Amino acid sequence: MNQYQKLIRNKIPEIINSDSQKCQVKKLSNGEYKEALKQKLIEEAQEVLTANKDNLEEEIADVYEVIEAIIKANKLDKKAIAKVQKEKRKLKGKFDQKCFLISVKSEENINNLTPLELSLLEEAEDFLEKEVLLKREVIDNDSDILKQTLMKMNKVNYNFFQLKLSKFWGGLDISNLGFYSWQIMIAKYSGALSFLQTQHQSAMAMLSNSKNKIVKEKYLSKIIKENLFCGVGFSHLRRKGKPLLTAIPTEKGYQLNGFIPWITGYDIFSYFIIGATLPDGQELYAMMPFQNQNTIEFSPPMKLSAMNSTNTVTANVSQYFLPSEDVVMIKPPHAIDKKDEKNVLHHGFFALGCSLAGLKILENNCQKLKLDKVTYSYTQLKAQVENLQAKMLEMVIHPDDNFSQKLDLRIQAINLAYRCAIAAIITSKGEANKLSHDANLIYREALVYSVSGQTIPVLTGVLETFI
Repeated sequence: MNQYQKLIRNKIPEIINSDSQKCQVKKLSNGEYKEALKQKLIEEAQEVLTANKDNLEEEIADVYEVIEAIIKANKLDKKAIAKVQKEKRKLKGKFDQKCFLISVKSEENINNLTPLELSLLEEAEDFLEKEVLLKREVIDNDSDILKQTLMKMNKVNYNFFQLKLSKFWGGLDISNLGFYSWQIMIAKYSGALSFLQTQHQSAMAMLSNSKNKIVKEKYLSKIIKENLFCGVGFSHLRRKGKPLLTAIPTEKGYQLNGFIPWITGYDIFSYFIIGATLPDGQELYAMMPFQNQNTIEFSPPMKLSAMNSTNTVTANVSQYFLPSEDVVMIKPPHAIDKKDEKNVLHHGFFALGCSLAGLKILENNCQKLKLDKVTYSYTQLKAQVENLQAKMLEMVIHPDDNFSQKLDLRIQAINLAYRCAIAAIITSKGEANKLSHDANLIYREALVYSVSGQTIPVLTGVLETFI
């Protein structure tokens, strides 16, 4: 029995049943019918795409038939449609000049970057092309290679890791446009490197914005002078229910007890900023060293499907004394939730970079396979990625408090990362099944970016795109 699940013409059941076959059909509701017509239009349009000169007229006639049905089902006015068609011709023209769009580069976005930001992006991308692109899989699985790459990049230009550090401390304090352009670029080359550097950038920004002068003198100065790195370990503050890590005030500081489920950069970073919950619900952020201590028990690095080399560990904290001088800041209850809502678009830039990585493989496969449909898929995905990138960077240039709009862009970025990665896998054919293949790695990185900094609205919003 052949399964179809598609809309058919009225007389098809009669034709099938008269030809020594039996078919099963069902009557659609009005809503189901309208949706089925849209799917039918896609089906018939695909037939036009593959039609030759001999049957092109027939396939176009099928498209016309479906369009007629859509107009009737939705009670649309043909004259009104013709009027809109005429207006769009006047505004945007026809198709008879045979123009084929290759790419779109937003001049406004480029012009809003400072010469320093443009220079940094160019210098960093040159390094990533030479030192990272061909070692993507090795860097993802070998923490020593990842650490060496991080150090080498820092040696090329230490400003690469001081992008959001205040100028008072010798940092660049670049614009948000420059910073998110940077995040897109670096995620295109290595998820592991991208993940580590953004944690360091965030930690440096937090430290430099601290009102505690002692913690800045004690840690920030040392990190800068000795070219050290610092991570973060407070994602557990997003979890609802009983706090995983608590901080009880004492005479000269705080006593920390509990569990930290996710800390990245063990044996790569020297420090990390910890997050703990105070008795009144406030969030405490403080410096913590990675050195083994009697009161902190780190687990072995977790085995991750992607970004395995980042040495992500858990930690049990038992009666750890945190001196007041190590406190970076104390924020109101649920401050991290409010920040997540404000910065909901933030993690979408990494997914966008992942999309570009998938497109790079797809582009190479276009040249190998020389198939029109592969080339068509590449141009369509590329246009969608570039369009989304322009919208996301436009949101950075002209900030908007519209949470729903930013959330929608984040969801689109996650969806595109998966689609570009899958396109890279499919066109790489059997080779993509190798764990070491770049397409396989990029797909796994898309997985990571779909859950990084995840909130309930992001979770449910992404799920809806697959239903």
